[in-house]
Amino acid sequence: MKPKIAVLIVVWNGVKDTLECLESLRDDLYENKEIIIVDNGSTDDSCEIIKSGGFNVKIIRSELNLGFTGGNNLGLREAKRCGAQYVFLLNNDTTVEPEALSALVQAALLQPTAGILSPVIHYYDTPAEIWFAGATLRFNLGEALHDLSLQPGRLSKPYFSPWVSGCAMLVSMVAVDEVGSFDDRFYLNWEDVDWCVRMRNEGWEVGVVPSARIYHKVGRSQWKLHGRSCYYSVRNSLLFSAKHAGLGYLSTVVLVMWRHFREVLRRSGAGRREILDGAINGFSDHLAGRYGCRSLKRGCAKAPAEVSEPYVRV
Repeated sequence: MKPKIAVLIVVWNGVKDTLECLESLRDDLYENKEIIIVDNGSTDDSCEIIKSGGFNVKIIRSELNLGFTGGNNLGLREAKRCGAQYVFLLNNDTTVEPEALSALVQAALLQPTAGILSPVIHYYDTPAEIWFAGATLRFNLGEALHDLSLQPGRLSKPYFSPWVSGCAMLVSMVAVDEVGSFDDRFYLNWEDVDWCVRMRNEGWEVGVVPSARIYHKVGRSQWKLHGRSCYYSVRNSLLFSAKHAGLGYLSTVVLVMWRHFREVLRRSGAGRREILDGAINGFSDHLAGRYGCRSLKRGCAKAPAEVSEPYVRV
């Protein structure tokens, strides 16, 4: 019998995208799966609309927005409770090819030491163009970037990557039991990189399966306030470096701050001030050990369970 898969989708509003994602999963060819929706306190009646759509899903509702990390950690606990052997973490603003999940599971079964496997991710609006097919990671520079030189064909063999995007991940529950789930301090941004590095540190492999393809609506739900994304980028890249960069941590701090201040110099008007404030607040909160969700309007750091605000993958 094929292993049981829990397809885990964390949502905050965006019900139209969620419905399209679920419609694509209706055509998915892998049978032994259960779809789990974690609703992070949506205000657009997402749960009721999904229920009325006739989808065979389990819905877990959080009254507050737990962020990408907290929402997925909640779903991972439910996946373990229902006996899933693998979890397919999937953004709600994606659509999935019918063979994608089957290809990922087949690759995982052929490579038992695979902790996390990613499909090749295309742009939804320009489906011939690849958004993610692997990555680079430079600890000393505090950089985790998509490797745009990778353009694998569908018949290419699976290959390793230092990290893969949290947009779509097939994750071994045995690996999760050993390594643990997402670090909630990140809330969003860099949490997927951290998880992949932790997996690799424990001997689990991270890779990409070219025969599996999905499509991502990149840019439709990005932060409108550049200062907010800058805040999480600075704070969480420094947290990541503090965890993993070792003796190179101090030089990484300088390089991360220089990159963001250089971006400030390139901007003008209100955008410049937002980025500057985001970088400074991210740096100061890292030094003070303030993590989780941060409400910039209130000017103070909050733990994920204390506030409700939107989040995205960028």
